[in-house]
Amino acid sequence: MMLELASWFADLERASGTTDVIEQATKAANDVFALHPEEILRFLEESWAYGSQSLPGFRLPPALLYGQAPGFESGLHKRLNAVNGTIYGTLPTWGSAPPDDSGTGARWDHLIYAYLIENTRLLPIFFRVVTEFLHGERLEVPSPTTQQWLRTTEALFMRDLPSRSIGAITSSVRPDLEATRRNAYYRLFGVDLNHGANNGAPYSYVRAQAANTGLIRTFEDFLREVWTASENYRNTSGINSKDDAAIATHARDMQDMLTTRRRFGNLAREEFVIVSMLSWFDLTLESNNSVVVDLKATAASPEERLRKIGERVGLAPHAQSESFFRLAPRMSPLFRHIEEGVYNSISAVSALYANPTSGPPNQLRRDMLDIINQWSIATGRDMKAKRTTPTPRTAPVNGRALLAVGNGSAAR
Repeated sequence: MMLELASWFADLERASGTTDVIEQATKAANDVFALHPEEILRFLEESWAYGSQSLPGFRLPPALLYGQAPGFESGLHKRLNAVNGTIYGTLPTWGSAPPDDSGTGARWDHLIYAYLIENTRLLPIFFRVVTEFLHGERLEVPSPTTQQWLRTTEALFMRDLPSRSIGAITSSVRPDLEATRRNAYYRLFGVDLNHGANNGAPYSYVRAQAANTGLIRTFEDFLREVWTASENYRNTSGINSKDDAAIATHARDMQDMLTTRRRFGNLAREEFVIVSMLSWFDLTLESNNSVVVDLKATAASPEERLRKIGERVGLAPHAQSESFFRLAPRMSPLFRHIEEGVYNSISAVSALYANPTSGPPNQLRRDMLDIINQWSIATGRDMKAKRTTPTPRTAPVNGRALLAVGNGSAAR
């Protein structure tokens, strides 16, 4: 949601006359960082309330959401009123009744996005950044915008939120937010993060008995079949090993696993909170904003900014961070579509690999080929090669770290 919020602020910058795309992104990030923590917390409540996904009914009362009780809404609907495609309805209905249905509905990223971003090890790096800034001046004195970023980061992501908040997913039953994140990753994907605790020890968390331990192997078989189909799309002579039925079968198997874990909105709130948290830090690395400038980490890419920040605090990111950053925004919509059953039929799967000779290029094919390449780099397993031995459709991976261990990781 943080990246989406920044994109709306970028639209405002564009409307105000800022033409440079990089400048738009930088200003938009600084605009988000300048928001009060309570504004962002209220924005998250509104995002949850207007969510377009199937959600359990944990919304705030209408009087608090729609401005009938002044001061309880975020106020962002007023600032973003000129932007098309936000989560909000039209302004005239605000303050008297629920907004009409002209908003797009919030649709945050899939949990796989957060899992991939967290594998870069950006969270422990930024936790050290906050610790250094708040305990001394080794990183020098932060600018006003960075001080606001520090306040929001500490207030929303480094302490327990009020029990009334949709983001309150810690308690005496599950006091450790990192353990809660790892538990969610394990339940939905059947794998752990590629790093343990900061001291190198395995991280302790509850591993649920009901977990999708066969999902990643099925996904990799899916990628291999898509690659084979893309290579044989125009093959008109000789043996054509393209197998649309296999692609559809793998898609159905993954849909079954994912939707089983999500019955009645299960894991929806955890996904929303975890994705919101990881997108906050992802946004911090998306541009050379005030935080990056203050940390002397200006660079041309998120992974390079993260590497420089890690050097400042003595903690290296994962060696394959570039692949994780490239995978996250591509795999999120792919997993959403898989859950929705978009590729369950043989007639639908050609959209994943078709390479037409006329008309616009197939962007989905480009994204799939990039996923295949980056997944191979990140895991160390070649998705362009057939498996040497058959794999049962639900063969487990036993909850081990999914991705290849590179320099700076602490997987166990």
